[in-house]
Amino acid sequence: MKKRTLSLCLAAAMAMTAMAGCGDSNGSMANMSDEEKAAWEAAANDPYGKYPELVTYTCGYNLTAQGADTLAGTPYENDTPSDNAYTRYLKELLNIQNENMFEAQTGDDYNQKVSMAIAAQDIPDIMFVNDYSTMVELVENDMIEDLTDVYNNLACETVKASYESYGENSPLNYVTFDGKIMAIPKTQLSDGQDFLWLRKDWLENLNLEEPSTLDEMADVLRAFIEQDPDGNGQDDTIGLAALSTVYGDYPNNTFAIDNIFTAFDAYPNIWITDDAGKAVYGSIQPEMKDALQLIADWYAEGLIDKEFTTRTNDDIVALISSGQCGAYIGPWWSPFSPAQTASYASKDAEWINVSAPVGSDGKINAINTKPYAGFVVVRKGYEHPEIAMKIVNVNSEYSKQDKTDAVNEIVENQAIAYFNWPLYCEIQPGNEAENMTAHVEAVLDGSADVSTLNTQEQGFYESAVRFLEAEEAGQKADSADYSQYMSRQVAIHKFQSEPANFLTPSYLETSETMKTKWASLEKLELQTILKIIVGEADMSSFDEFVESWTAAGGQTITDEINEEISAK
Repeated sequence: MKKRTLSLCLAAAMAMTAMAGCGDSNGSMANMSDEEKAAWEAAANDPYGKYPELVTYTCGYNLTAQGADTLAGTPYENDTPSDNAYTRYLKELLNIQNENMFEAQTGDDYNQKVSMAIAAQDIPDIMFVNDYSTMVELVENDMIEDLTDVYNNLACETVKASYESYGENSPLNYVTFDGKIMAIPKTQLSDGQDFLWLRKDWLENLNLEEPSTLDEMADVLRAFIEQDPDGNGQDDTIGLAALSTVYGDYPNNTFAIDNIFTAFDAYPNIWITDDAGKAVYGSIQPEMKDALQLIADWYAEGLIDKEFTTRTNDDIVALISSGQCGAYIGPWWSPFSPAQTASYASKDAEWINVSAPVGSDGKINAINTKPYAGFVVVRKGYEHPEIAMKIVNVNSEYSKQDKTDAVNEIVENQAIAYFNWPLYCEIQPGNEAENMTAHVEAVLDGSADVSTLNTQEQGFYESAVRFLEAEEAGQKADSADYSQYMSRQVAIHKFQSEPANFLTPSYLETSETMKTKWASLEKLELQTILKIIVGEADMSSFDEFVESWTAAGGQTITDEINEEISAK
């Protein structure tokens, strides 16, 4: 009882402090009646409490590929980052409104905006940051709020149970500093393994079987560039699309070719555990050599796009969209890429995800990712830090259980622009994507009733039905319905039925020396890898790179990491 009383006192104190800083828009303490004070206090301490008056908050808006373009031609084509299905829902439910301090495309553009705001010491009230080091920087510079009480008092049951489902590797561990919860970590949902995505219609045109091994994959790529798979009588197709960064950020790096390396038991760009139980850097291990030799051979033959070193991500998308390329490596959500949706819509492209290339035991070798996928932080001094937790609660739990008409726009938008929440941070158990797919499949095959689905699953189900009806009628499905069906009902089913061997990295964070030397070490690594692949350097340069990397700070970093691991 004493502990509960203390928690309530802390919550009340937090709420009173918040009200004191509300300003004229929410009234002042001096002018509030007891009833008004009680209303504000109740809202501040209820996971879904509605504020008596509109509360605005500034944020950084993370625009995704499912943005304005996907809304064109829909009833939501005039929606904006400040006025859309999600912001309207939050306003109706909680009486809150976002005012975007900056808006940027997810990835480097958004990360740059975040870095600029931090450098200027002028961050939004609430902000999503993608990487761990940025979150740590904010903590070390005392720029963000301690959210311990906010989490303990307001996190919904779905959020708490989801974190607990990770056991000792709870995402909360990564945001707790000196016993204080300094951010709300987004969970990493069902990454699964990367697949080889192929033009199924090209396979059929050339009477080719789906590949599995590296040799079979090479045969398919060879046929794709030599045997006119699109039947246009021209020599205009290229081999496997690849990013100029080659690998890394697995499995969130569509067009990277990590799978070729892992087929050789090579694990670049991550820290792995060696036979002696020590953490070592995967990119400098001897297994890399065989993988690099094969990739160099494929490049020389043209099986890998000859211009990959100079192509941007947009260039690759354009190649695939135009029907010039029918092979790339990517995760289960690859059908959301404009590369697939555009080629499906304009080139009658049929895509299939294939478990290839496999390792020696016939399975893809994949990498377990970290349990977190970014962090929600609150500016230190912001008077309503609890708003961040409320939005996460609504996204993770409330909106999925809401069966009223108020959620209709959300359901409709899940197939169009699912990630357009002003603060996209979903917290679910790690296997939630598989669970949702299984629930939708059960309704599609008649073994369950649609009433068993939550509102999010209902949106995916309705999207699947529309896709199947269009296909049955011999028509093109809407691109959003295509993306949802191919990702959730096809690709996820594949990694469930053909599971990979997963390796768990031994270290996921940033050591002290990495803060100053990692960028130069990564540059050295990429330069060496690219030179070997394109034939500008022979394999002996790899050994020279390992020596240089070790001497330039790599050994110091390795020692630091092993010390950190031993101390845990």
